[in-house]
Amino acid sequence: MPNKILVLGSSNVDLILRVPRFHQPGETIRSESLTTIFGGKGANQAIASKQLGAEVVLITRLGDDHYGKSYRRYLTQKGLNPKSIFLDKEVPTGMAFIELDPKGENRIVVSQGSNSALSIDDLRRCSPLFRKTKVFITQLEIPIETVTMGLKMAKNSGALTLLNPSPSRPLSAEILSLTDFLVPNELEAQALTGLRMRKDQDLPRIAARLLKMGVKNVVITLGPKGLFFKNRNEEIRVKAFRVKVIDTTAAGDAFMGALACGLAESKPIREVLMFANAAGALATTKLGAQPSLPFRKEVETLVKNHFKD
Repeated sequence: MPNKILVLGSSNVDLILRVPRFHQPGETIRSESLTTIFGGKGANQAIASKQLGAEVVLITRLGDDHYGKSYRRYLTQKGLNPKSIFLDKEVPTGMAFIELDPKGENRIVVSQGSNSALSIDDLRRCSPLFRKTKVFITQLEIPIETVTMGLKMAKNSGALTLLNPSPSRPLSAEILSLTDFLVPNELEAQALTGLRMRKDQDLPRIAARLLKMGVKNVVITLGPKGLFFKNRNEEIRVKAFRVKVIDTTAAGDAFMGALACGLAESKPIREVLMFANAAGALATTKLGAQPSLPFRKEVETLVKNHFKD
């Protein structure tokens, strides 16, 4: 089976507003700049994997408008097959409005647009793509019924399934049972389990609850604190890499793409987690979603230098 990664998910156009601080309800402040960049979790994760050397296919839906046509050309230029990048004549391209403060923290409001129309029928049209897939990735910026069907089709094809449960929402037992690797951040992990994390020692308890809910492996990303991994056999903690943070927007997507890439190459889990952690860290050092996604040499250099220190 080839090391092919299939990504099912969203594509958005990101409008990034640099703000001096996050403002209060009813308050108006000035933006220091406005930048327009291609984003969306599905496309971000696909390009992240692609830039790390994987063979990648993306299933997504864009509007048949200026943004959508431009985005489709861009994705094609990045080496993604346009046959599974659909244009919707009824719904405009999805948009994300991102506020970015001087510390690199962000607040995001998403207008789903054409992402809300990515359907089970689209998946059926793409069914041949699942047969050659080793790792399947999806997220929650598209309809939940499409996510569920994608996970089913991937499992039926023998693929390893990765779910990034973002934006946070309740998940059925069916979805969790179809998930080989669940990759929430700490807020999403708490929302899914109903358990609060008051200290790092609570991580095993939260991860254990997710395993009990049907997931096979849990990777909780912790931002500047690194990550926590747990399955039924082992627990692994990985500290964060020290980098100068500019923008955290696509760090989770870079992490997902690298995680999928490492798993597709059948690397040991500790090596995969270190590789993914490095990719996520590097993504915080540049502005924007896709422009910040690292290449393989950059990730390998960061990991190598880490072990030298």
